[in-house]
Amino acid sequence: MKTLSYLSFCFIRIPVIVFLFFTYPVFSNFLVTPEQTLRLELGGSSRDQIRFCKQKPLQVFGRNPIAPSITCQFLPEAEVSLDHFFAEELADTEETQWAFYDGSGKQLFPSISWEGQETLHLVSVVRSKRGQFGVQLQRKKDGAYFFYRTKMLHWVI
Repeated sequence: MKTLSYLSFCFIRIPVIVFLFFTYPVFSNFLVTPEQTLRLELGGSSRDQIRFCKQKPLQVFGRNPIAPSITCQFLPEAEVSLDHFFAEELADTEETQWAFYDGSGKQLFPSISWEGQETLHLVSVVRSKRGQFGVQLQRKKDGAYFFYRTKMLHWVI
């Protein structure tokens, strides 16, 4: 009887433990931003040259070029929250990805940090089919990518 109990432990619990050990790092990167105002820093870029554009859907996440025939939105002179760019109703039935670009079409990576978090760089904003938002951030020192679920009204540029 003890042998049967030991075997059930080995064949059932050990694979579950191994599965959780290997999948935890994958799921641990899906985080939620804090409920506070988060300021994106553009560095030396001039606001009048920066555009917020929809990207080509080559990859769900990643650095993609600007989508063709898409009108980019220029940044206003005054500070604005990112929900300003998503005021229209959701017409797309697919996930979309958005990023910042300079006047020449080169992608910009504004920096962001909050209490308890080292500086990260915004790669893109992702809008899901259901209208939910996430941000793809990258840590420069080791290149690690993180995906945070968020609310656009918390982000200010």
